[in-house]
Amino acid sequence: SRRSRFHHRQARPQRGESTVTVYVEALSLVNALGEDDDAILANLAEGRAPGMEGSLVLTVDGFEAPFGHVTIDLPDTNPPSSRNNRLLRACWNLRKTEFENRLKDFEDERIAVVLGTSTSGSQEFSDWWKARKFGSEMPPFAGEWQEMGDPSRDFASFVGAKGPAYTIATACTSSARAIISAARLLEAGLADAVIAGGADTFADMPLNGFHALGVLAGERTRPLTDHRPGITIGEGAGLMLFTRRPSAVKLSGWGESSDGHHMSSPEPEGRGAEAAVRGALSRAGLTPDDIVYVNLHGTGTGQNDASELAAMNRVFGGRTAMSSTKTYTGHTLGAAGVTDAGLLVLGLMHGGLKLPAQFSEGQTPDETLPLSGVLREPALIAPGPVMSTNLAFGGSNTALIFEPTS
Repeated sequence: SRRSRFHHRQARPQRGESTVTVYVEALSLVNALGEDDDAILANLAEGRAPGMEGSLVLTVDGFEAPFGHVTIDLPDTNPPSSRNNRLLRACWNLRKTEFENRLKDFEDERIAVVLGTSTSGSQEFSDWWKARKFGSEMPPFAGEWQEMGDPSRDFASFVGAKGPAYTIATACTSSARAIISAARLLEAGLADAVIAGGADTFADMPLNGFHALGVLAGERTRPLTDHRPGITIGEGAGLMLFTRRPSAVKLSGWGESSDGHHMSSPEPEGRGAEAAVRGALSRAGLTPDDIVYVNLHGTGTGQNDASELAAMNRVFGGRTAMSSTKTYTGHTLGAAGVTDAGLLVLGLMHGGLKLPAQFSEGQTPDETLPLSGVLREPALIAPGPVMSTNLAFGGSNTALIFEPTS
């Protein structure tokens, strides 16, 4: 079994205080940009997403929608498991040696798992129900695949982690809140290492739901433009290993709020988002001018983009570089938090993040929005404090700040 050199408990910090520093020791991402670090960074810099090119076209009540898919082969499992669980295993396997080498000093009982998801197992149930109704061959399905705890339970068993293991489902902030939960477990001394992140895969239930709301795009999403057709759904997964052991990147701040404005519409002025952003800055001990880049939630819907930019303008005053990367990953729903933040951490780990302009050829910025700071040209974001924001149904809002340690 693993030995723990870091087995100690600490008092839970008061609001606005932190008794420990939380570090990112390892990271694995897989999404429409790719699965190799170099490929993900190069594709993002060039504004190219292999999982979007020639993408699967899905039909929802006769409405065709592009979809960002992963191009990696997923492992088979025995017994069978959901695509979500298989994608999480594939994500781990991409960096298995690195993860295991960094975890070898910790006792299994002191390694926690916190994952976020919003669609886990729902497509498998849909396929099973349709087969049963129409007398087709029954596909594999188990009821626990739809249980909220299943992804973390399955993944913890897969990697041998025996500490706390639970799943968070707060729609599009799920994996961001999983990352925040990882930090809290470390601060509270309830774990010495936490594997946090999340996954979401294609499911026709949420696709139909977004279409019913009139926000599913029939073309690639165009955040912040004057022609915003809506969101493009993508699948993806991400895993981060958090410890109290110093490494090259730290999670220096996080903020969250639940404004409860509406089940499916953001608060128009972005007050909840603003509270999360200011909370993250306060916790990190930073000012808005310290942040070198913000990866916006930026879903490409009229209401989200307007609400979020209103909040960002009040906080940053148009002085901070910002953009949305969802044109290239798609909106990965429960995995959006770790996907968006993961791109920032990759940039910090590799000496900088090259980003395309927000508006590609033929796209016109929506000048009714406060667009100061939004990247109109390709940019290299040098290592420094970076922020990722995520906003979700029901008024759930998060902000994460990562910094290089040297």
